[in-house]
Amino acid sequence: ILLYSCCQNMEALMRDNDARTKTWEKLISDYEQKAGILSKELEDTKNEFNELETKKANLAEKYGDTNVDEDDLIQINVGGRAITASRGTLTHHKGTMLEALFSGRWDKRIQRDGFGHIFLDVNPVCFQRMINYLSMQKKSSEERMSQFFHTDRELQLILHHTMTYFGIEPP
Repeated sequence: ILLYSCCQNMEALMRDNDARTKTWEKLISDYEQKAGILSKELEDTKNEFNELETKKANLAEKYGDTNVDEDDLIQINVGGRAITASRGTLTHHKGTMLEALFSGRWDKRIQRDGFGHIFLDVNPVCFQRMINYLSMQKKSSEERMSQFFHTDRELQLILHHTMTYFGIEPP
């Protein structure tokens, strides 16, 4: 009886082991299948990204200046006031409207004044304060930024809207 019981236990263990092995093999197969799908999606995404980068470069060549540098000084007519800023300051926040506008990609399509300066129809005081804020942000820690960003009470709302319009998060 003891031998019979041992044999039954052994058979049960072998069945359990076979079941675990089949389950493990199924999990590995499912994993490999999903990994293959994800690899294909990653490859497709990389290809789409490369296509977009090519389109971006072609548009920049067609509508902009491809020989730009962060140290370029840009003359801007802001509501009738001349403001000069470096391209690096204007493009500091990637993915914003301000960065796209001054990246060089659209230089041939941007509205200009009679002197060839980029023209922006916004409040010049607020735009200058935003540029000052961006310039200090490039050079200072976050803790010190609040010390540099003070504005007249009457301009606070206009400044907030200006920054939001250009995609810059107001402090």
